[in-house]
Amino acid sequence: MEDRNLELLRQYNIKIYNTYRIRGAYIVETDKGLKLLKSLESSKSRVEFENTLLEYLTVQNYPYVDLYIKNSAGELITEDGAGNRFVLKNWFPGEECNLRNEADIADATTNLALLHSMLREVPLTKEQAEWSTYSNLTEVFDKRNRELKRVRGYIREKRKKNEFEICYLNCYDEFYEQSQQAAEILTNSNYEALMQEAIEHKYICHGNYTYHNVIMINTNQIGYSNWKPSYQTEYLSAAGLRGKVNGNMATTNFDKACMGVQVIDLYQYLRKVMEKNEWDIDLGSRILDTYNQVLPIDKDELKLLYVLLLYPEKFWKITNFYYNGKKSWVPQRNIQKLIGIQEQKEKKKKFMERLEATLG
Repeated sequence: MEDRNLELLRQYNIKIYNTYRIRGAYIVETDKGLKLLKSLESSKSRVEFENTLLEYLTVQNYPYVDLYIKNSAGELITEDGAGNRFVLKNWFPGEECNLRNEADIADATTNLALLHSMLREVPLTKEQAEWSTYSNLTEVFDKRNRELKRVRGYIREKRKKNEFEICYLNCYDEFYEQSQQAAEILTNSNYEALMQEAIEHKYICHGNYTYHNVIMINTNQIGYSNWKPSYQTEYLSAAGLRGKVNGNMATTNFDKACMGVQVIDLYQYLRKVMEKNEWDIDLGSRILDTYNQVLPIDKDELKLLYVLLLYPEKFWKITNFYYNGKKSWVPQRNIQKLIGIQEQKEKKKKFMERLEATLG
């Protein structure tokens, strides 16, 4: 580790055993467990907001989060000699949740539902509540759909089209129709009421609940001999069911957490799992059942989940990447992504039909 970072760590009340460099940060093995040292990429108010959430969870006997560590002066942010700002967080040894492992998928689903049941009535300040609210989905869909039309128009006017642009136009109509349909169903849903409820009762979304941010803890990993977690935490679910959450699992990176309808987190997680597993209908049903056992999903939330899955978000992301990048050269990977979502569309359609049937 660089001398300036060692100097930085001396501002904390910890004893350092070893350090490991990872992408964009350092893992620090200490007498108080594993820590993660990273440069600050957000504002002080954002760090304080995240810390409020993480402290709230730990008080509720949910300790497996990357809680910020205060320095000797009691501050969450620490500066080095050059004025660069850093934060130190709790960290965990292990691997990301494996989306092809059904046990991992089930554990991560239960974990998400439990997390949501706890992140309600969170004691936020008035200022935190005002600037940490999820963007309105109706406005988001409208903005994205305008971008889709703009990019289609741009490509159609080009005389010489590359492979990506030809492939894009070939599948555009179908995906744009889905985007319009999703926007229409959203307009006629109870989304606004769900959003109002989330604001009134301060429901918090993780904001980026993907396999990257769920760590399946491995206590046998070399170099982590001082890690001593509790293995299970009992909980009473919102459905009145008593159970246990796997203590060998940690949830990290709340940097996109915000107040909003929590089923949006479930959508993000479910979509990633289903894409990795060819939209396996039975797997998708088990995920929804598992979540529902801990935190029941009502009809309005299920309808919103349907709308979110119907909207061709991955197609829009590919569009957005193309529009904001070099149009003279498009990575082959983006062409493969376009082909991939087309190849999966029939399997996804069958899952959507099953989900639609549950809406009555």
